[in-house]
Parts: sequence; C-alpha cells; structure tokens
Amino acid sequence: MDGISHKKWIFPNPEKTRDSLLPKLALKPWISSRSANMLLTNASIIDSAAGRLLSGRRSILVRNGLIQEVSEQPILAPDCDSINLNGLFVCPGLIDCHVHVTAVPGVKTMGELMETPEELIQLRTSYVLRETIRRGFTTVRDTGGASKALADAIEEGLLVGPRLFQCGKALSQTGGHGDFGPTTRAAGCCGGHWKSLGRTCDGVPEVLKATREELKLGADFIKVMCGGGVASVTDAIETVQFTPEEIQAITSTCRQMGRKKTTAHAYTIEAITHAIENGIQCIEHGNLMDERCAKMMATKGIFLTPTLSCYGIMERAPFEDFLPENGKVKNKQVMSQGLNAIKIAEAAGVTVCYGTDLLTSMQALQTEEFTVRAAVLPSPTILKHATVNAAALLDMTGKLGVIAPAAFGDLIILNTNPLDDIRILDRPEDHLLAVIKGGKVVSSRLEELAMEYL
Repeated sequence: MDGISHKKWIFPNPEKTRDSLLPKLALKPWISSRSANMLLTNASIIDSAAGRLLSGRRSILVRNGLIQEVSEQPILAPDCDSINLNGLFVCPGLIDCHVHVTAVPGVKTMGELMETPEELIQLRTSYVLRETIRRGFTTVRDTGGASKALADAIEEGLLVGPRLFQCGKALSQTGGHGDFGPTTRAAGCCGGHWKSLGRTCDGVPEVLKATREELKLGADFIKVMCGGGVASVTDAIETVQFTPEEIQAITSTCRQMGRKKTTAHAYTIEAITHAIENGIQCIEHGNLMDERCAKMMATKGIFLTPTLSCYGIMERAPFEDFLPENGKVKNKQVMSQGLNAIKIAEAAGVTVCYGTDLLTSMQALQTEEFTVRAAVLPSPTILKHATVNAAALLDMTGKLGVIAPAAFGDLIILNTNPLDDIRILDRPEDHLLAVIKGGKVVSSRLEELAMEYL
C-alpha cells in the first residue's frame, strides 16, 4: 500500500476525528444540540385565558424551550438572540384536538384511502405534519392512526411537526363506525389504511385486550366508537355501539393503567349519554345534542370537541365525491345541527375544544374551523377552544395554550389581533408571520427570525 501501514489505515488515530463530525456520531444524531433560547421584545401579548390583550409592550424570554419570563421591564439575556417585534401580536401556539395525521393526501375517495399501503402512509405523514405546524398548530391530538413512535420522532426532531398526543388505534365493534372491512363477509376490519387507523373488538375479553395493548404501545388516551358515523357504510348515525359492559371494561382499564382519559365518537343524545354513563370523559362531534345533554356534560366535567368545518368541505369541490353515497346523506344529517350544538354546549358551560377531523388534502383547510365557529361565537371564546380549553383536555394546563413562565415556548406571531376577528387565523398566508415551537423557529417570514430547521 505504497508504504502506508495497513494497521494505521484501518485504525486511524481517534484524536484526529474532526470536531464537526462529532454530533453525527451520536447515538441519535438527529437530536439537535443547540439550546432553544430566544428573547422577543416589544411584543403585543395575547392572554388567551382572559380573552384580552395585555397592556403595553412586553418581552418574552425562552430558555431551553420553556418560557422563563414575561415582563413589561427590559429583560437582560446577553446569551440569547434578541428580536424586536415592533408591536406584532404574539399568541400561544394553536392546538387542534381532533386530527388524523395518517389520513394522508394522494387519494380522491374514502375507499382509496382505506386501500393505501401502510408504508406509503408513513412516508406521506411527514408532509402532513410539516404543513400542520406551518399553519400555526404547534400541538395536535390524533384520534386514530398515529402512534407513540411517531410522537417520539417529532419530539426528537427526526420529523418536523407539532407536539403529538395520540390514542393509537381507535376501538370499534364489528359493524360499528370503525369497521371498514368488506360488507360481503361477516369478518370485521381490516385492510389498507384502516389497519393502522383502528381495530375491531367484541365482548369484554376482546375490548380489555385491545385497550391494554394500545396502552402498552404508549397511547396517551383511548378512543371508543360509541355511535354511528358519516364515513362508515354499515351503521346509521342513530346506532348506539358497544354494550355498557364493554365500555366499562375500557374506562376502568384506563383508570387502572395510568388514569388515562377515554373519548367517544358520538353524534346523538343516546350515544353521548351511553358513553358518559359508562365512564367516558370526552365526546368527539356531538352534533345532535340538546340542552339537557349539554347540561349533563357540563355537570360531569365532560369535554366536547366539535368538528364543524369538515361537513361543508366534503360537500364542495374538489371533495364532493370523497364519501360514498350513503355517507353523503349522513353528512347532511349531522351538518344541519352542528352550529346549534356548539352554541348549546357553550351556553351550558361545557369545556369546548377546537377540532377539525379533516382527511387527505382537506387538511390544508384546517383553519376554516375558526371561520365556521365565528358564525355563532365571539372571537375570544373560539381562541380559548384552540388554546387553554384544549390544554385542559390534554392535562397540560399551564404548559400549553398560554404565554406564561414554565409554559412551553410555543408561539405564533401575527400582524393582526385574533381577539378582534378570529377569522384572521383562517388566512395564515396573510397574517401568520412566524411559528415557534419550544423556542425554535419552525416557520418565519420575518427577516429577524431565521428558521432553526426545515
């Protein structure tokens, strides 16, 4: 070898390893070693809990991803980059409590989505996550399809996306809302996409095993299909699903295994009541509730996550053929009373959260929910849905949805005050200037704020 020692060629001097390569030699080289510190000055801060703008211009100091100080007085932090916002509005990062990040674009119909190969879904999910956080949603709650592995990948910086709370696979009885298996044979789900989105289970032993398995795999909560749905073929909206004994088995197991919350897909009074009486703590949708139902929910401290924009979106181009024909009929049925239900719930004192339930390319319209709710509710109330109320649902009060010491440094910067008109959040291309998650800039149109990563 031209005089070069074979031994030295194979075993170079470790002291000569280039310093620039050291981070890439780490066990998980995608984890950033950069500290998430920044100082924002001259900011107009939105108090989402009180629904008001804090008086005067203030500074926000973020250290190691957490808000350390919010002050009207100058903050000395020579080790941090200081950015003068010149009065721009700073709002807590938004929270969407009903998403399906694995219901990916690339298909035209619900049937095609169910047949999409799992590997392709995983690849396309990275696009969904990236676009979601760029719309200002720094946290999402996935109600069927995402996994702890996906949440961990985001947390570690391997994927760019919002903080992810997930339930693993939603639970459905055979022939229930989550059973998208062939109707030509008795066996229930699954295949294609639904194999990763949900699972069927019948009888107390099966639901116990399913619940325990999802919790073992790291589910943050458990979702139960307690009533009929729009997209499923074999169940009418009016159906009530799972027996009381089956639901009680699920809810008691969740209490025993870490006091995990349970949530129910339910539209009707009967399905909502059935879920709550058997221990469910949260309701998804709830379009057909009445005042008595809402008062019961408020008294028992049950959370509600309506999803109103999705029904109108699935009726107009280019999504008018997304649902099967019987799904289109059911879609009209629940859409007609959705706005009235959210008014009833809010008036009764139910803790209402922001949710969208959009699938495929519809997820680009995620902010339309703000505009839909604005038809019946004031802007400060709707902002609470997407911040402090959502944080309470996630058991993250004081950590998410607020701009306060000890909270995560999850912030969005706007050129207009959403408390005056919440619909400006539905036009992020005009009003959203930057998104910050954990003190790192995810998206920015401000010269002063350089993006930390793509």
